[in-house]
Amino acid sequence: MEPSIFDAVNEEKKRVLSNFATTPRAIVENDGERPAPVHTYAIAACARWETPYIVEWVNYHRSIGFDHIYIYSNDDDPTEIYEALLPFLKEKEPYVTFVHYGFIGLQYQMYFHFLWRYSTETEYVMFLDVDEFLCLKGVDHIGRFMRDFRAWDAVYFNWCCFGNNGHRTRPGGSVLRNYTRREIGASPLTKVLVKTEKIGYADFYVRNDIPINHDPFSLNKSIKACNVIYDDMTDYYTNFAESAWALLNTDDRRTRLADKAFIAHYNIKSEEDFDLRVKRSLSGCFASQSIWGDLSSDERQNFIRLTNEVEDTYLADYWSRILAQGWRAALFPPSRWSNLCRIALRVTQSSTIHDRTTDEDARALINGAICGKAQNHTALEDNPWWMIDFGQTCFVHEMRLFNRLDDALDRMANFRLEASPDGEKWFAIMIKNDSLVFGGADGSPYVWLNVTGIRARCVRLTIPGRSCLHFDQIEFYGRIASDA
Repeated sequence: MEPSIFDAVNEEKKRVLSNFATTPRAIVENDGERPAPVHTYAIAACARWETPYIVEWVNYHRSIGFDHIYIYSNDDDPTEIYEALLPFLKEKEPYVTFVHYGFIGLQYQMYFHFLWRYSTETEYVMFLDVDEFLCLKGVDHIGRFMRDFRAWDAVYFNWCCFGNNGHRTRPGGSVLRNYTRREIGASPLTKVLVKTEKIGYADFYVRNDIPINHDPFSLNKSIKACNVIYDDMTDYYTNFAESAWALLNTDDRRTRLADKAFIAHYNIKSEEDFDLRVKRSLSGCFASQSIWGDLSSDERQNFIRLTNEVEDTYLADYWSRILAQGWRAALFPPSRWSNLCRIALRVTQSSTIHDRTTDEDARALINGAICGKAQNHTALEDNPWWMIDFGQTCFVHEMRLFNRLDDALDRMANFRLEASPDGEKWFAIMIKNDSLVFGGADGSPYVWLNVTGIRARCVRLTIPGRSCLHFDQIEFYGRIASDA
């Protein structure tokens, strides 16, 4: 009887699975040859109860150059974290590979599954937790950082624990911006960026209690490993942690490591976290978390003291700069100064065609609601003007003019801007006579800036010649002179 397609598929599956203990899947499928990696730098992480933090954590590590992230959800129900990760999963080339692993606390089994199923896809991998952020000071990019370490198989990054920053309960929002206090320097435990082909796959299958996330050398003694200041890490975990502390406490290593690159560890985000870590689970590899619940009140306070010793805003500042890039998409970015229109004592103009007073018509231009249409309108007259009285002396730094966009844009193309200390004596600030039109609600208002500031109580805008004055909005920014 001729073999069927079903038989062929079954034999191939049998061939792959029978090598589970010795060889990653893709190598078996590729007839013993390790396929070329798709990624250079990747992260593998298992996550439980991390939904509030997962998006920032993924975005951060993407921003510093990691090519891909493999996330093993160890939640009872994966739907919440899966929903948070959907934007990364549904990209044309997904940035995240998502796996739900339902056996709680089997961290090393998750790592082994990664090694079997995905490790051949990336040249390097780092096993990180979601409360760990790789900090590369002054570089902020894993590719650039690794240029000096390509001769090594593995680079060890020491932990540096960040404290609760005084939070009794966990605040919402950004981890990186909420926590800026840490211990005084690097501490002994490490996470490692390692070449996947150097990880002792078969040995890990046999000895699957080995913490390869901290020390892959323990499975492969041929690994060439160093830390970020080029210390040989071959025997680092021998007689741990006594030997590690001995190394860190010589030649100012704790400070030198923390000044270059480390794993920022945010494991205790509030005073309640000592108990939260126990509630999360004590199954499997999580059994060690029981130590947090067993700490006395004095021991907890001592830990909080030690992990809040110094201020380190590097990651908070970096992430704030990244988020500030959102303003590049702003049609109307905020001014550096205060909106002086909000303190206006009086706003008036030369005339109005509307059924209201000139003051009422003029004040419509500072109501803060752009619409693309003329919100005031003078009569056709010689040199129509609009004036604002701030009621006190100010330094005027910025003006924004929002033109009407429904008609007659060119009428506002030329104007004269004047200032006065008292509403009687006027001096020119600027004259625009280039006849170039400008917009407003479309995102292109006319903007005048003066960093030094013009000292004045009143400002007046005049359209030269016989014309009408009509704008959508006018904004003035500056500071009260008494605050200078």
